[in-house]
Amino acid sequence: MTRRWPLALWAVATLLGARPASAGVVMNATRYIYDANAKEITVKVSNNGKLPVLTQAWIDDGDARSTPEHVNVPFNLTPPIARVERGKSQTLRISHTGGTMPADRESQYWINVLEVPPKAENAEDTSKMQLAFRYRLKLFYRPEGLPGSAAAAPNKLSWTRAADGGLSVSNPSAYHVTLNDVRLDVDGRDVSVEPFAIGPFASTTRKLEKALPSAGEIKLRYQSINDYGGFVTYDKTVGSP
Repeated sequence: MTRRWPLALWAVATLLGARPASAGVVMNATRYIYDANAKEITVKVSNNGKLPVLTQAWIDDGDARSTPEHVNVPFNLTPPIARVERGKSQTLRISHTGGTMPADRESQYWINVLEVPPKAENAEDTSKMQLAFRYRLKLFYRPEGLPGSAAAAPNKLSWTRAADGGLSVSNPSAYHVTLNDVRLDVDGRDVSVEPFAIGPFASTTRKLEKALPSAGEIKLRYQSINDYGGFVTYDKTVGSP
């Protein structure tokens, strides 16, 4: 993508987090799967607001501060810029452009959609701050022939107590696992862990406000997000290091 976008608008968008109530653009999913044998996938962008909006879309490989001019990913997204009338939608088409990709695991990228409101048309509106809103959605490139399945991957996670009293988790699968809610039952005390994601064949340790006891049963309940954006709950017991 070589078309330029006002840096000030992009900078505002990077400072914004969750989708605000005033934004009118919505996507038809929260994550997208690109199977290796697919010719292309589509993203539907709908404008549920009261005014038309301008959108710019691009894909990055994980750097949230990347700009459309400088991203280097093996995907093509069209159209990169579009005007979406109120009550209408725009279809974005994503195609894989080739290049070397890991064949033994999923690769994760991010779809960015920047929503820019229309310019003020009267004096009253010019006094209001006009903000651009940015959305980031996960894009998983899934090679053919991976062992197991994405649906089974969350249940394969291995949970143990870390030596420092933290919570360690290992992912032996070839799939990315996104955890929305993780809770521990420690001697009748509910301990929550911030949501996080773990990549294929990866391990991570989450630090807790209070170290886990070195002995005794610790029950664990966690929610993962599946390919369709739904939540699936699992119950496990935390093992010893």
